Order: sequence, then structure tokens, then C-alpha cells
Amino acid sequence: MRGALIAAGAYLVAAVLLVLAHFAGLIGMRGMLASIALMTVANLALLATFKLKVNQRFADPTLMLAQTLAAIALIMFVAFQFDRDRSLVLVWCLVVMLFGVFRFKPRDFATTTLFMLAGYALVINLLMSLKPQKVDVFIEWYQWVWLALLLPPFAWIGSRIGVMRARILRANAELVNALGTIQDMATHDSLTGLHNRVSMTDALEHAVNKAQRSGERLAIYFIDLDGFKSVNDSLGHAAGDELLREIAQRLRGRVRQSDLVARLGGDEFVVMVEEVTDRPSLQLLASKLLTAIAEPMQLQGHEVSVTASIGIAMYPDDGVDVSTLLANGDIAMYRAKALGHNRATEYSADLGESVVERFEIEKGLREGLRNDEFRLYYQPKIEFSSGKLLGVEALIRWHHPTLGVLGPDRFIPVAESSNFIIALGKWIIDEACRQAQTWQRGGMPHFSIAVNLSANQLTDPSLADHVAEALRISGIDPAMLEFEITETAVMKNMVEATALLESLRALGVRLAIDDFGTGYSSLAYLKELPVDVLKVDRAFVRHLPHSRDDLAITRAVIAMAHGLSMKVVAEGVEAQCQFDSLRDEGCDVFQGFYCRPAMQSHDLEALLNRHGLVIPAQT
Repeated sequence: MRGALIAAGAYLVAAVLLVLAHFAGLIGMRGMLASIALMTVANLALLATFKLKVNQRFADPTLMLAQTLAAIALIMFVAFQFDRDRSLVLVWCLVVMLFGVFRFKPRDFATTTLFMLAGYALVINLLMSLKPQKVDVFIEWYQWVWLALLLPPFAWIGSRIGVMRARILRANAELVNALGTIQDMATHDSLTGLHNRVSMTDALEHAVNKAQRSGERLAIYFIDLDGFKSVNDSLGHAAGDELLREIAQRLRGRVRQSDLVARLGGDEFVVMVEEVTDRPSLQLLASKLLTAIAEPMQLQGHEVSVTASIGIAMYPDDGVDVSTLLANGDIAMYRAKALGHNRATEYSADLGESVVERFEIEKGLREGLRNDEFRLYYQPKIEFSSGKLLGVEALIRWHHPTLGVLGPDRFIPVAESSNFIIALGKWIIDEACRQAQTWQRGGMPHFSIAVNLSANQLTDPSLADHVAEALRISGIDPAMLEFEITETAVMKNMVEATALLESLRALGVRLAIDDFGTGYSSLAYLKELPVDVLKVDRAFVRHLPHSRDDLAITRAVIAMAHGLSMKVVAEGVEAQCQFDSLRDEGCDVFQGFYCRPAMQSHDLEALLNRHGLVIPAQT
């Protein structure tokens, strides 16, 4: 309807111009009135078509082509009525074509051009037959030739603009969809669709504040699956993912609509229940949750059963703030595991940390550092375009004397909760600089070493000074050292973290945002951070190129990073199809098992001695 009103306005302007043309002696009174009458009829017919919604029966409800052809026919009628200077009328043809620039396909422009030329040829012939005394045939045919030469390039340019507009609209729609998905993933777990750690923490903060004002109670259930690792090891990660999705649905189906269910990561879940009336009701819900989780399920043709250990903490009895509630729920959950799994344990003050393995690990951390039990492993980062090694990511492992080689997921959370991560993080920085110095003196090729920084380290005021000292002692080029920071860690304290990053950047080291898209995804702040590299989280890479959403998100992240002059690194590349998809989308660097897993320094040196910087993919 808006298009019909615009057309009505255009016809009104044309009528005014016709009146002026009459007073200028270009058209007679009868011709002017006939032209205005015909335009009025055409305009009323158009308005009626839109008012009665007849236009919706056609493929193009705007009827742009039909409107344009009708307007050209009216222009030719007016041209026939003019007594002289018909070129003034023909100019209107170009104006009419402008209305189709953002709607027409190339075929529509060709149709319109041929219709104009045929219409004007008909007008010339009618003038020669009916008004020979008022027509200069040579001038008219000259104007026809002029129109024939001008219209095709005009139509071609218009068609190209139309194609470009369609592409821009399509790209914009993909970008909007991708950004919307990123924002959704900032608050929801991509695997299960449940709330993630960030949104759960925010919701719990809000619920605690509400309970404080109203004097109500709330409870959290800290849930950890028993036997999930064995399912992953025996049936594979795909079966493990399917199991987590099924557990998420079961938990969601056993609580009220107002209750919150979140996945913290791995096989850990949290259920938050508001308006708790008494403690006996806590065990009743816990029993329902345990029963639901323990029900057998079919995974890839196998019947599988898992159980869970649940820790329960209540506000305000077991904590008056979010961190205390979660910590106490975690402690209660570990007590449930220690008591034999498949049970729920309420938090109580007599729960000692010694009954939980994580606290045994905490006790051994300092001794492990003193005894040189930690090692850095290095995972190559490979450039897509050349296949060359550009750098490595330093990943810590604990060679525990009794538990074997522990990955960072086993002890880094404990180190962070006890704040031992500050000392451990400084050791990692020193070791990375020492290793870079060794490689540099040994004549190894120049490449960077990336070190991960935790949220706790970003609040350490001595970090920048320690990095400066490590660089001074080792004597390495600061550009060889890179720090990776998760967006969640930065957003926890934006001002303080940004100041620290600026201090590190001033030392000459490189900075990267790690796990992009899985935390806050604060796109507005990203351009303010002094970072050089954006790392696409493995969650988006895992299902490439088969997941349309992941592909759109990855494409948007790459375009956005390049627009901010950042390099893009994809992590978790494990297959040829993932590699091909990321390369085609313009990603700069990748790391993952498709090239090599993290390895000790001597293994990396042997690899480089065999292949040089161009490292082949795993076979």
C-alpha cells in the first residue's frame, strides 16, 4: 500500500508538470485533460488493486513491473499528445526506471527497455499518420536512437545495483541471524539449550536479591553425572553429547516452569528452585531428579544408564551470596560422590574438604610446583594459506606422582578457586619464555608461544611487571609471546582488565581473545580491546560444514575480526571437511588434531627437524 501511495504522489507531480507544459504551449488543453484523466484512472485502479489485496495473488505483491509498464504506456500517450519538445517527456522514462532499481531483476530491466523503445516507435508512427504537420520525423527518430543507446547501459547499471542490493540484504540477514545466535549462545549452552554458567550466575544473583527482600528461601542442586566418562570413552563423543541432551530434557521435565536448569560445562548441571518452604521438600525433588537421570536410554543401539551425585545448598542457611552457595553446593556434591554416587547430600558445616579429591589436588599443587612436576606441552598453530607453523599454544600438564598425567581440567579449576593460579600462571610465563629462549639460541625458526591467562590473573597488579621481567631475563623478542584471554574473563571486570591488557600490549606482546562466542560476546566492547587475534571456539568448529548456524556464526566472526584488523584462529579442527570449510571462509590460522595434538618440546623439535615450518596434516 505504501508503494501505491508513492505512485499516487508521482502521478500528482506529473499532473502539475502537465499543467505547466500546457501554459508553456507544449501540449493542448484536450491532450492535457486526456492525459490527466488517464493517469487518474490508472492511479485509482492501482489503489483499488492494493486496497482489495488483489495484488497478493501475484508472485510480486508490489506489482513493480506492471506499475512500471503502465507508467511507460502513460508516458507514451502524453508524448503523443505533446505538440513539440517530446524529449522532455521521454526523460520521464528514466525517472520511472529508477523506481525499479531496488526491485527489478535483470530480465525486468530488459523487458522495460524493449517496451519503452517499442512504445516510442509506435508513437512516432502514429504521429506520422495522424499529426504529420506537427512532427519532425528526423528529430523523432534521432530521439528514438538516443533513447535506444542510453537505455541499455542505464538498465544494465540498474540491474547491477539490484543484484548488489539483493546480495547485501542476504548478507545482512545472515549476519543478523548469526549475531542473534551468538547472543543466544552467550546465555545458553549450545549442546543442550539450557542456560549456561554466565546466565545461571546472573539469574541466581537476581533470585538471591529477591529472596533477601521477601524473606524467602531458595535452593540450588549441584549435579554431576557418575560414569559419564566411561560412556564417552566406550561409545565416543557423539554418544556423550546425545546423553547430555537427554539428561537436560529429563531435568527440565522434572522441575517447575519457573525453576532454572543450567549446564555449567562437561557433565555438570545446576537446578535452582525458588520459594522453598522446608528442607524435607529438598530431598523429595532430589529423589525425582535422581530417578529421572537413572532411567535407561538408548544410545547408538546400546542401552545405557548413568547415575548422578547431587549436592544441595539453601539460601540463606548455607550461604547468603552466589559464590558461597555454588561453592557449598559443589562441596556437598563431592561428599555425595565420596559416599558412593547416585545420592543427594545437603550441605552442612561439618563437610570437610579432605573428603573431596579436588581438595587433595589443591593440597598437592604447591608441592607439585616445588618438585617440578608440571610440564608445558605445545600445540602447533598452522596458517591456512601456506601450511606454515606460525606459533604454538602452551598447554600445562601435571605429571602427578600417583595420579599420572593430569590435564588442566583436573586441576586448573582448583588452582583458580584457591587463587594458586597466580603463582602457577607466573611459572607458565617463565617457562614459556625460557623455552622460547632455548629455541631461539638453538637456531630454531621464529614463531610465537601463546599462554592462557585466567580471570584471576587479570586482577593481579604485578602481572605486567612479572611479564616484563621474564622478557628481560630471557632476552626474547616480546612479539614471540602471546597471551590468550577468554572474553568471559575480560568482561568480569572490563575496566581493570582493559588497563592490564594495555600494559601488556605496551611491552610488545601479542593479545588474543580465546573461546570467542561462548561467554558474554560483548561485540560493542570488542573493538575497544587492544587485541590482535580472535580465536573461534571449538563449539562452532565441531559441526562444520554441516551446521548452517555454526557456518553462519563462523562467517560472521571472521568478517567482523577482519573488519577490526584482527587475525582469526580456529581451534579444535579435527577433520578435512572442517579444514576446507574454514579455509574457504577466509580463516587465517587453525590448530587441532587435524594437524597435531599438544606435544612436549622435544617432540615439537623433532617434528620441525623433519618437516621444517610446513607441517603436514595427520594421516
